[in-house]
Amino acid sequence: MPPSPHARSIHRRVFLAGAGLTGTAAVGGLAALHFLSDSSDDSDAPDTPAAVDPGDLQLITGDASHPGRVTVTTADGRELVHFDGYRFSGNLGTRGATVDTSSPGTVHVDFEVPGDGYTAAVTWRAVGGTVTGDWEFRTPEDADLADARVLRTLVDATAGQETHVPATRWARDPRGGVPYLERVTENHFITWAVGDSRICGVTSVSGGLSNDVYGVNAPAVRGEDGVWRATVTFRADPTVAEATDLLDTGRPMLAGAVLGHPDLPDPLVDVRGPETYNVFTGPGTRTFTVGVAGSPGTATVEVLVHGYDGTEVHRSTVEVTVPDDARHGDTTVDVDLPDDRNWYGVEVTCGDTLARAGAAVWPDHDFGPAEGSIVGLGGFSAGPAVGRTGTPGIEPADGEHALWHRLGVRHLRNPWLTADEARDLDIRTGIQPAGTPGQFDDPDAQSFDDWAAEALDRGGDSGVELYELLNEWNANTSDAAVKTDRATEYTEKWLKPFRTAMDRAGSSAALVSQGLAGWDAAFLDTVRDRGGWDLLDGIAVHPGRGNYTADYDRDQWNFLGQVRKARAYLDGHPGPDRLWLTEVYTCTQPNNWWNDSPRTAADAVFLSLLLAKTLDVAGVHWYQLTDGLWYDKYGVDPANSEYHYGLFDVDRTPKPSAVAFAHAAEVLDGASFLGWVESPHPDLRGLRFARDGQVTWVLWGRQDGYVTNATRTGTDFFPFPEAWEVPDGKTLQVTVPVGFANGDMDPGTVTVHDVLGRDLGDSDLSQRPTGGPGRVITVGSSPVVVTGDIDEFLTGPSEVAGDMSVALTGVAVHRDGTRLTVDGVNDTGGRLVLKVLGHQVDGVPVETELPVPSGEFSETVDLGAAMPDEEAGPTASTTGVAPGNRPQVRILAERSEKLTPEASQPQVWRAEYHRDV
Repeated sequence: MPPSPHARSIHRRVFLAGAGLTGTAAVGGLAALHFLSDSSDDSDAPDTPAAVDPGDLQLITGDASHPGRVTVTTADGRELVHFDGYRFSGNLGTRGATVDTSSPGTVHVDFEVPGDGYTAAVTWRAVGGTVTGDWEFRTPEDADLADARVLRTLVDATAGQETHVPATRWARDPRGGVPYLERVTENHFITWAVGDSRICGVTSVSGGLSNDVYGVNAPAVRGEDGVWRATVTFRADPTVAEATDLLDTGRPMLAGAVLGHPDLPDPLVDVRGPETYNVFTGPGTRTFTVGVAGSPGTATVEVLVHGYDGTEVHRSTVEVTVPDDARHGDTTVDVDLPDDRNWYGVEVTCGDTLARAGAAVWPDHDFGPAEGSIVGLGGFSAGPAVGRTGTPGIEPADGEHALWHRLGVRHLRNPWLTADEARDLDIRTGIQPAGTPGQFDDPDAQSFDDWAAEALDRGGDSGVELYELLNEWNANTSDAAVKTDRATEYTEKWLKPFRTAMDRAGSSAALVSQGLAGWDAAFLDTVRDRGGWDLLDGIAVHPGRGNYTADYDRDQWNFLGQVRKARAYLDGHPGPDRLWLTEVYTCTQPNNWWNDSPRTAADAVFLSLLLAKTLDVAGVHWYQLTDGLWYDKYGVDPANSEYHYGLFDVDRTPKPSAVAFAHAAEVLDGASFLGWVESPHPDLRGLRFARDGQVTWVLWGRQDGYVTNATRTGTDFFPFPEAWEVPDGKTLQVTVPVGFANGDMDPGTVTVHDVLGRDLGDSDLSQRPTGGPGRVITVGSSPVVVTGDIDEFLTGPSEVAGDMSVALTGVAVHRDGTRLTVDGVNDTGGRLVLKVLGHQVDGVPVETELPVPSGEFSETVDLGAAMPDEEAGPTASTTGVAPGNRPQVRILAERSEKLTPEASQPQVWRAEYHRDV
């Protein structure tokens, strides 16, 4: 419930430093503010109370109990916010103050600072509906004011919190690539209830990324004269109300433009779809709202919409008028989204300015129960619920809950639901209690027992089924001794007592290790050595990725390799057996060689989820739903990768990744993994699944290699293609054998879909030379999903045509005990060293090298303990887990070279085969 709307009384022992409480009608005073109607309101948005104009803001200085305090009031004396001193870092901040109110409408404060070499002063000015505080500091040379805060308290503000939504604009790099959002200034929006109305305010600070009930981040900048300066602006006027209304209807960029800033374009253009997330269940005409903010007048706006295949589905020109009595204007555009499954990029341009949004169409899917799914999510948008950590979102929570189901999400990493909500939504939740090394060394600080009790209470309230104890202690150090010390502390001072606390509380939840930042066997070795292994039910891993395809498995920062190592470790050390991937991602930081372009990300999302299934992963928590940070949910930073992990852009509209995620969840829903596709071609990759009597093959090619952005030079900048630009690349022609229906000679049927789930249409259905029907599928680097009447016991196609990146063919194997004989043809013109991957040995995937000569060969190698078990099961082989099916070995040969002489890294190609043994 909102706090009481009644204003606090003002102490009479204060100095009024304004121009007088005159000039504006009072409510009992306050002038009513008329809003322009907003045609883009969500139908499920709550009714918004009318805003009122607080009039000319006034400044009041505090008494001796609050030295240096300046209080901002409305024209009729209602207190809105107290501004106090400045905190530099830790406990160092301003103390006593000398106040000068000799200039009308101005308060100057000189503060005392107990630190040597520090001074602090601020001048507050009230002009109309705006109050500006200009701060100046002198500090020692080594001072850092990046995390400094202006201390302030909101007075009876609704919910007592601010919504932090920075002003942003779209930009293009002159070197090319995709456009991106950049931030201009920080805006913290506040609302005060006034009876059935409201007052809207905003605090603006350049570079101020966070706020709490005690202060707002106000980093200072040091000038050439050695003086640090920071400016804080507070506004409460009709323009702020107009901006707040836009924010409440999901248009944060236009809200920032209405408030204005010298670095924002005038006019600034914006586009918004009819729904918060722009995700629709079917094709049809959708109404988009095009907005323009800036000076009064009429602007011409071009509207262009592309589908994922590059088809231009809409182009139009509209006129948008900003009226004289407002800062923005709107018009609507009807856009036909013609497909039953697709992603669309919407772009509007007005002169040199542009804005973008995504839209997606895919049908509803009735997903199975949570216990049968590995698909999960971490990092939410609308949350948190009451009592949870994180900054609230502006979008409705029930809309986000519905989106989780559209995406197939069945697990949440964070306890932002109550136990009843989780049960009603059929969502299984976890909790990741946070802690830092040495946290309990101070005897006057919170004790471990109290910390653990709070974590268990939160988990109990949310009905969590998983505790992920701590996060990434192995990160940010390569010092083996430091890691050993951290793992020792983790085991002795956290893991053991937390398990005891769980047992004492009667918790039936699973306990898994802290989320490891990348695979780190050494950390877990110490946990085992210290007696912590048997206290765990499993381990949690964050398999980070760089510019490699999701199925690459060499070295660090690749997905498949790290998950294989984690699975092998569990299989090789009996005890805990659950493998949770609690942060899996594709980073789409724009135009950065280490990260994913929009299409690369969609492929990686899709493959990552499917590959996790092959390795018996208990669950995948995708990081995360939307771009932004947990404390800066609507923030942008093109130079910081942390802002770009979302399935949805920061405007809450979908990337292609979101559609690929939903399709992967559908493919996996109720499916069992059969094994890797066994191909006659060195560049075809594939996975086999079965569900409800149907078989699915997921096929992709690696003729173009495993390294993305491999033509980059020595800089981080790498111009990304647009999401709708279909790349050139080599393809394979794969004949998928199709079974016969009803025992007659009519061929069965298959469907073929891309990573978004789009139907790729009919391919050639013809008699194969060997007899029987086959469906010819074109397969490139982006996976295709082939589902239908395929024999469950068929391990792969017999016919694949296309160029070979490594000329190794005819590969076959047979086993004799622990000895493996490999036959094949090496047409590379020289000796090849094959690498054979089978079973884990002592918890480590073992690749055994096998040199083979040029030409036809038949070579034998003793795999020893690495020879997979005869019967498939949880420890059958490192290539995948397929209970009831024959285990497999993987055989590969690799080559690499630079694509251009200037390239900073080589491309990698592999001849790769899976064969059952």
